[in-house]
Amino acid sequence: MATLTDLCYTDPPKIRYATYKAHLYKNGTLLICECKRGFRRIQNAYIYCTVNSGHASWENKCQCKSSASRNTEKLVTLKPEEPEERKFTGIQSQMQSLDQVNLSGYCREPPSWEHEAVERHYQFVVGQTIQYQCIEGYKAQQRGPAESTCRKSSINVGEFIWTQPQLKCISEEIEIPGTEEADSYTDALPQSETSYTFITTVSQKQTEVVTTMETCLLTIEYQIAVAGCVFLLISILLLSGFTWRQKWRKNRRTI
Repeated sequence: MATLTDLCYTDPPKIRYATYKAHLYKNGTLLICECKRGFRRIQNAYIYCTVNSGHASWENKCQCKSSASRNTEKLVTLKPEEPEERKFTGIQSQMQSLDQVNLSGYCREPPSWEHEAVERHYQFVVGQTIQYQCIEGYKAQQRGPAESTCRKSSINVGEFIWTQPQLKCISEEIEIPGTEEADSYTDALPQSETSYTFITTVSQKQTEVVTTMETCLLTIEYQIAVAGCVFLLISILLLSGFTWRQKWRKNRRTI
């Protein structure tokens, strides 16, 4: 038989930019009946997972009622609002009945109820495992078990601890397109293939450098050749002009 000492009272660890969820719930798990703003809980303070005739299901039902409807009730039926300490004590008193419940097996996700609060709060049982995932707009950077399990501490008797999930979430905008695929492909290659790829890349770079140098040399040689041709042409023109002038002067003297 399970007792209240089997409940894990500590909260699961929080991971930045991540949420957690249990796919299956151990018998004895409590779900607090909470209502959205403007509504209040009636009847049961919580529902719990239990097994009857080998079938796991959630016992009790959560119900919410509009807070405004209290103004229409007779004054004799009104009761002062219980302080938070008394509410919690009431939940604990109802939990005492779980001592007689068989906590073997698992339940699926509890059914929703009308006017339910946005966020659910569970009271997990020792041995419960939850799974983490990054929220929208973020991705997992560190690969590892993204789950946590509530266990009894081996150091402090009567204390419960959650194992630390190996998950780190970063923004999807940080990733450079194509970088992750290239890295994953390189990681998947054996050491010899990786070395061969590295050598090939270096060889390609060296070939590109040599080709660039040869192109530069050819360009310089071409410029020198063109300059030489221009200089030679100018020299011929000047020499021809000088020769023609000398002949012209000689012919003039003869006349």
